[in-house]
Amino acid sequence: MKLIGDRRWVPAAAIVACLFAPSSILAEEQQTFKLEPMMVTATKTEVKADTIPFTAHSVDRETLDAQPSFFMNNVGELIRDLPGVHVGQYYPWGPPWIHLRGTGYFIGRTVYLVDGLPIWSFMSTTLNPNDIERVDVLLGPSSALYGANASGGAVNFITRSGTKGMGAKGQIAYGTKNTIRPHVSIGDAVNQWRYYFSYSGDYSDGYKMKPVDDALQLWSLGKKQYLKEASLEDNRYRNSYVAGKADWANEHGTKFSMAVNYARRYLYGGQSNLILDDTGSQVINTLKAETPLGGIGKIRLSGAFQYYDHPQQYNGGLSLVGGTPVLNSTIFQKREWKVRRLPVELQTDWYLGSNNTLTAGVFWSRENEKRDDFFLLTGKKSLFKVTTDQTASYLQDQMVFLDDRLSLIAGIRYDHWEYKDIFDTSSNPQKPEDVSKETWTYRGGGKYRFNENLAVRSSIGTAYWPGLPLWFFQNIKSGNTWREANPNLDPEKTWMADLGLELDFPRFGTSIGVTGYYGKIRDMVSYRYDENPAVPGGSIVRTQNLGGAEIYGVETLLEQRITDKLWFMGSLTLNHSRIIDDPKNGGHQLRNAPDYWGSLGLRYINPDIVNANILLRFSDDRYYDDENTELPFFHMRPYKTLDLRIWKDWRLADKWIMTTSISGVNIFDKYYETEIVYVNPGRYIEGMVAFRYLF
Repeated sequence: MKLIGDRRWVPAAAIVACLFAPSSILAEEQQTFKLEPMMVTATKTEVKADTIPFTAHSVDRETLDAQPSFFMNNVGELIRDLPGVHVGQYYPWGPPWIHLRGTGYFIGRTVYLVDGLPIWSFMSTTLNPNDIERVDVLLGPSSALYGANASGGAVNFITRSGTKGMGAKGQIAYGTKNTIRPHVSIGDAVNQWRYYFSYSGDYSDGYKMKPVDDALQLWSLGKKQYLKEASLEDNRYRNSYVAGKADWANEHGTKFSMAVNYARRYLYGGQSNLILDDTGSQVINTLKAETPLGGIGKIRLSGAFQYYDHPQQYNGGLSLVGGTPVLNSTIFQKREWKVRRLPVELQTDWYLGSNNTLTAGVFWSRENEKRDDFFLLTGKKSLFKVTTDQTASYLQDQMVFLDDRLSLIAGIRYDHWEYKDIFDTSSNPQKPEDVSKETWTYRGGGKYRFNENLAVRSSIGTAYWPGLPLWFFQNIKSGNTWREANPNLDPEKTWMADLGLELDFPRFGTSIGVTGYYGKIRDMVSYRYDENPAVPGGSIVRTQNLGGAEIYGVETLLEQRITDKLWFMGSLTLNHSRIIDDPKNGGHQLRNAPDYWGSLGLRYINPDIVNANILLRFSDDRYYDDENTELPFFHMRPYKTLDLRIWKDWRLADKWIMTTSISGVNIFDKYYETEIVYVNPGRYIEGMVAFRYLF
């Protein structure tokens, strides 16, 4: 099992990898193939995990296989049980809102990575959970490592590679709401090569994501704009995924890898002629090469092509006529929304003695966003496009002393970005001037291990978030949704410090972690939807700097071995995120930043009989907006869910294995808001059977 951060801080780490594997067969396979050293997400270089002074967690493949299967699978669910991580699902077509360490919002304060390179957050839906090897989570401001959006930290999805004897697999799962999930894969390691290829499907009749009755309730309370796209029918979806990865390494430490993840997605809007994702294509293609520089260091080059195509079709929608919802199914708008990203990074590690690693790197990316709208009733067309260029350079030094008992890290980064080639048909002006911005960020930390049972660590860091390009320039007064440009919007800035205590008693099977954190956000960026009095059922989107926010809390983790086959795991985050320095919203809770959340779980591993994993997950209430509007869906209620997975491997022959499992999510069928207007699908039950041939 590979970890980031300190091994006592990883929920899967305290449990031996073979205990977490779906069966003893998987444990045997792990022993026959040794994984290569990994790049640690917390430092961007390979260092001993227990010398890292930052709060970091990892969820590995064995743990992912033990998790229950969620309805409308997405990668956010995979890390829900980590302390400091809160996930607010946005089911229709966007990414999961992964909120780190109370920074809240939606996606603006978390940086999403695939194989170490930043992606546009919506592109995370390109990944299928079957094709993820590990998810690393780094908590605390991390812009000194990864640039924009890393206010609460970073989430790094590492794609799956082939391993020795992995073999071929065929799997079919069937669940509630006529959900069908086929999966086939093949992988192996041969001499200096490793390969992995897969296909996964996720097809379902869906459910009513935005019930009409709920939208009518909001209408009666003055929020009329949410009736327009309410679900009259189930929101069925059809998603297909293809993944492939090839790795090569020689005995001298030179490595090369190429990974491709492709998705084709369709989501019905629940009304005739309303299609929220009209079979859009998405791809993340990553290339990496690395070689030693004699005995003095190494050099790594990484690059990617990332593409997101999101066609949509809109009808006239629902309106209230004589107290009855009436649908206008006439197609009035089609949209083609495309984003292309080209990130490239060159990094060098220099060994300044046996106990000092100096990391230096440069980063460049270009992002092209384009939205084409065609209004069928009038024949008018609208075009929005912008290019965002970002360049950065960074420097980090890590030193270890006293036989690795004391470690120190310090790093600094400079970022420069430019919005250019802007054009917006619907805005005034249509061609605003280019805008450039720049910022410096830093981070540092130290860790001291007293003995094998006790360690303390502390870190501090800064981060920035520039906001979205269209917030600066888009000024529209037509259609249902108007936008007001705010060219004076300042990028927000975050700093945070933490102090952690780690206790580990291997003899008793006990691992305890406690981390306190405190931070502030300045020039906080926010947007809001106001009702548009000039357009019935319409809204006006406005952006603003709210002043600041104060954030503090405690993250706790407990793991306890009860017997050789039974483990307890629990995490609890107590958080306080409040707006300050704002006359209107001072004292309000940050949106999507509840005061507490966590999970309690029991895992029973007995390959001879059965394996089981049961989880209780809970969250306090949260708000959709910074005004803390006391309305349904704007004020989202607390929730508790009980999830369960039971599975067993059956050896049919020397190289043939059959796996059967049953999974239940939200077993007690609790109703709650996942995000504004959108509701939880309720109880979801899934059965699965898989056959695997070992090479």
